[in-house]
Amino acid sequence: MENVAIRKLIEVGRLLYYEGLVDARAGNLSVRLEKDTIITRRGTHLGRLSEWDFIRVPIGESHILENRASSELIVHREIYKDTAYKSVVHAHPISTVFLSPKLDVIEPIDSEGRELLGVVKVIPAYKPGSPELAKAVAQALKTHKIVVVRSHGVFSADFDPFYAYAHISVLERSCKILLHERGELQGL
Repeated sequence: MENVAIRKLIEVGRLLYYEGLVDARAGNLSVRLEKDTIITRRGTHLGRLSEWDFIRVPIGESHILENRASSELIVHREIYKDTAYKSVVHAHPISTVFLSPKLDVIEPIDSEGRELLGVVKVIPAYKPGSPELAKAVAQALKTHKIVVVRSHGVFSADFDPFYAYAHISVLERSCKILLHERGELQGL
């Protein structure tokens, strides 16, 4: 199970990087394995992940290796504690981040975005890796599969990492369409 999960995360990391949804040192991925999570190491390049780039730590307690895990470990843990989701993907899609300071919700105008995502909540810009961010993201993901953190990025959760990644990909496309519609897309 652990090896299958890691292989999926490696492929999701490649897809995120290939689509430009993360840069070389941004974003993080995890899956839940009962009482533990497998999460990317701090500072990994999601487009070039290997098995070494993941750390297994408990969800409900501290662990000696957690300082090597992604700085957003606290957010992933809180999501797993408060929801039934089995996978979390965090990315920094450019068009979505560009729109986020201007909106409290993102309402896709394209049919795919509307059908798959509905209205996407934009939450305040809490400090990355903070308890406040963790609580706000987990709370939003209780009723949605994706949430935008203003001027920062998105957290998506689902039962499989490919679905969590797909929500981000669809949202970014919807945001590009919104920017085209508003006439604000210049070089994005």
